[in-house]
Amino acid sequence: MLLNIPKILSPELIKALCEMGHGDKILLADANFPGKSAAARCGAAYLRADGLGVPALMEAILQLMPLDLYTDEPAMVMDVDARDKGMKIPIHDLYRKIVAKHDARGEKAVAQYERYAFYEQADACAVIVQTGEEAVYANIILQKGVIK
Repeated sequence: MLLNIPKILSPELIKALCEMGHGDKILLADANFPGKSAAARCGAAYLRADGLGVPALMEAILQLMPLDLYTDEPAMVMDVDARDKGMKIPIHDLYRKIVAKHDARGEKAVAQYERYAFYEQADACAVIVQTGEEAVYANIILQKGVIK
């Protein structure tokens, strides 16, 4: 047991966060995301967080890990596909609020990427966490900052 570590974070995830360096990215993937194949393709660590939603996991991670101050948008979400235009994605609003709570840039720190551009960003992740999140388009990439 450790003090001040959110209990939602598994030992494996804490280890992965510790091993990430400045500029490394972690993808919190929803239940629909092809996480295992993406991790195999890019050599990322692949972890499971079954039964956990992305917002709670993201909140816990951002208590331990700052976002990168050397890039304008260290948090990235997937925009809706053209075939889903008009679909509302309320979880993105929640993500922006969580980021704003932990980063002085507020909601401006969150970028929205076209679906296939987001997959390219996912291929640059050091860690992919497959969650049990059932909301659609609920994937988010967080870029780690410097611990000062």
